Amino acid sequence: MSTSLQEIHGRLVAGIECLASSDEWRAMLEVSARFHRYSFNNQLLIYLQCPEATRVAGYRAWQRLGRQVRKGEHGLQILAPRRKRVSVEVEDEQGDVERVEVLTGFRVVHVFDVSQTDGDELADVRPRRLAGEVDEQLIDALARRVADEGFTLRREAMACSARNGYADFARRLVVLREGLSGAQSAKTLIHELAHVLLHRETDLSQREVAEVEAESVAFVASSVLGLDTSDYSFPYVARWSDGDAELVAATAERVIAAARDLLASVGAEDEASSTRE
Repeated sequence: MSTSLQEIHGRLVAGIECLASSDEWRAMLEVSARFHRYSFNNQLLIYLQCPEATRVAGYRAWQRLGRQVRKGEHGLQILAPRRKRVSVEVEDEQGDVERVEVLTGFRVVHVFDVSQTDGDELADVRPRRLAGEVDEQLIDALARRVADEGFTLRREAMACSARNGYADFARRLVVLREGLSGAQSAKTLIHELAHVLLHRETDLSQREVAEVEAESVAFVASSVLGLDTSDYSFPYVARWSDGDAELVAATAERVIAAARDLLASVGAEDEASSTRE
C-alpha cells in the first residue's frame, strides 16, 4: 500500500518535534544567539579576505564559546558602528531631556573564522546539501514547469551568498546556485517552484510561513520521487518555524496540494494519484 502524501507530511511534523526537543538543537540555538549577524557589507569584507569562512566571531566571543584563536592567526577586518549617548529635548509640556544613542561613525574590528580556532566542538544542526545525482529528465521537467509559470530559469555563482536558489517575482526569475549536485538542484527547484505556486500573490512579510511551506513541499514531493531530504529539510523547516510543529502541521493542506500539482507536472501522475487519500 502506497504511503499517502498526508503521511509523508506527518513524518516531517514528527521530525520537527523530535529535532526541536533535542539537546543538539537547543545547543545550536544557544550558540547561534552568540554569533553576530553581520551586514551585507561586512559579509562581503569577510568573503574578500577569507572566501572559505563559514562562522566568524571576535576573539573574546570565541573564548566564551570554549574555543581559542590559534597563535599567529590574522583577524579579518570588518566595520563596527561607533555610537555615543547624547541629550535630546523631548517635545512635551515638561520639556524633559532624554539620553539617546546616536551613530557617530565606524571603526575597524577583527573577527576570526572557526577554522582559525581550536577547542570545544560547536553544536551544528544545519541543513546539509544533498549529494548524488538524479535523472536529467527530472531536472528538465522541473525546468519546463518553471517556463510554464512564465519564469526564466538561470544558474548563478552566488559567491557571496550561502543560498542554493531563489525566486525573483519582480524579474520573473528562478535562480539556482551553480555547482549543486543533481539531487540538491532538484530539491531546490521544487522549493522555488513551491514559492512560485503558493506565494506569487502573497505578502511575504510572513516569510517564516512561506519558507516552511516551500521546504515542506520540497520534502513531500522529493520523498515521492525517491529523494530523502531529511538532513536538509528538517533543520531548515525547524529554523523557519522556530521549532513549532503545530505551525508546520497547519500548512498540510496547501503543502500537499502544491506537492501533488508539482508531482503531476514532472510526469509523476501515478505516484501523485496513488498517494491520494
